[in-house]
Amino acid sequence: MAELRSIVRGEHPQFTVVDGVKLVADILSRGVGVQSVFTTRAHLAAVLSLLAGRGAHPVPVFLLDDETASRLAPSQHGQGVLAVVARPSAPLGPARVLLYLDRVQDPGNVGGVIRSAAALGACGVACSGGCADPFSPRAIRAAAGQSLLFPVQANAAFPPLADAVEAAGGQVVGTVAHGGVPLPRWAPRLPTLVVFGNEGSGLSPSVAARCSLEVSIPLLRGVESLNVGVSAALVLAHLARVAPSPILESWHGGGNDSSS
Repeated sequence: MAELRSIVRGEHPQFTVVDGVKLVADILSRGVGVQSVFTTRAHLAAVLSLLAGRGAHPVPVFLLDDETASRLAPSQHGQGVLAVVARPSAPLGPARVLLYLDRVQDPGNVGGVIRSAAALGACGVACSGGCADPFSPRAIRAAAGQSLLFPVQANAAFPPLADAVEAAGGQVVGTVAHGGVPLPRWAPRLPTLVVFGNEGSGLSPSVAARCSLEVSIPLLRGVESLNVGVSAALVLAHLARVAPSPILESWHGGGNDSSS
């Protein structure tokens, strides 16, 4: 039980937990390997039904009393089902569209960005040191499980990734609240690494200095800024809209023509 507590708290280097029957069902249906499941009697039948037919790869199921399950729950209102899963660890390399989170500290924001990235055609999300853990239970829930399904790298060093994207003929673009190229006027060059900064302080100076271009989302009615998850969704929607343009497609043909 002590090991499960350390996993729930994000202190285990190899494993994390997924909380809730629906989310566990979703990741099982998508082929995520589950190491074990902890559940209360109220959910036991549902859990056994989910795990039925696993054949040569049975998943151990452990029964918890309601009080223990409540204490272990990673959220205030635990759902009585915890699935232990391995933390992904694959590094990211240059791809059409990558996002980099620079010290984004709220796990809900990190998960929201990952969910938007998966839904809107990005190729992966890299998280700096100082980011909320993208594989924490809260981030996994905010990502609707996509942290475990979509390419995500934790503790990713920024300079090597930026160097690799530029070596592939691409561009490193920072998002800023004010003063950047207005998003509707941004004509991206692929591959592109789009960087989103900390909720309060924005991009760190060293990361900002490494970006070759800054982009801003025009805002109305005196609104100062948007949630980083919303910003990521808008940027990705813009990229999806302009994706058929010759500017983006030129990279696939081997050219490096761009306009910024």
